[in-house]
Amino acid sequence: MARTRSLPPLILSLLLTLSPFATQAASELPNVDPRADETVPVDASFEKRAFNLGPWGAIEIGQTESAQRRLVVTSPVRDPWFTDSLFVDDGAFGSPDARATYYSPRLSGFRVGLGYTPIRTEPGVSDPVARHLMEGVIRNEGKVGAARYRLTVGAGKAQITDKERGTPRQSWVIGGQLALRGLTLGAGYREQMPDIGPPRRTFNAGLMLERGTTLQGWSLTGRLAHTQLGDELPQEAWSTGLRYRMSPQVSVSADLGTMTYDGGPATSTMLRLGTRVLF
Repeated sequence: MARTRSLPPLILSLLLTLSPFATQAASELPNVDPRADETVPVDASFEKRAFNLGPWGAIEIGQTESAQRRLVVTSPVRDPWFTDSLFVDDGAFGSPDARATYYSPRLSGFRVGLGYTPIRTEPGVSDPVARHLMEGVIRNEGKVGAARYRLTVGAGKAQITDKERGTPRQSWVIGGQLALRGLTLGAGYREQMPDIGPPRRTFNAGLMLERGTTLQGWSLTGRLAHTQLGDELPQEAWSTGLRYRMSPQVSVSADLGTMTYDGGPATSTMLRLGTRVLF
């Protein structure tokens, strides 16, 4: 079972000092981009707080998403091989690791995110796998004619304490999306370099077409993914899905996907049918 760390005493002291003078403003933070069929669980035990710095941006302290998770964009369809932009599981769904992150105000379409994580943990591992993780990302968004675009680039590095697990010592990522009249195209590329062993390179691309309204409509998705460790044979996957929303509470979906681990024909194919009902 994943272990949840409490905030260090120094960070708690800082929060108590700033609370009377700072305004909590989570709305000033970049939103985590929703992707097709993705649900971000919320753990009520997480401790975090956001401070609005007005024209200077915003600061978030506590157990929360990383700067890459909030700012980097890749495929609009969830990719299990690309859940996080830099470090595997680092804030992809709200990591228990405490961190401090600064987000600059938006200026001419640009926004910067800088983060520091003192201790990096992984579920099921008692000791830290890394320390002093520093990360940064730059995001630019705007319009070209009727189309909207978002471009991002990020990088990070950490001090590895458990080198045998292959935790990345440093990593970088680039990604972007283009949206026009309900059609969104996106792609991303990430390279991770561990202390021991070859680097891992991951590429994904996807599209999402939406029609209708928030009350009723349908969406079509497609995804391609490729990941390779050094000179080993790559792992590749593709999937396509269709969802019909009958009402805000009820939807049905179908998804067909395949995956290969040896560079040859597909070694596994899956068809999923589902119904989603919200109460």
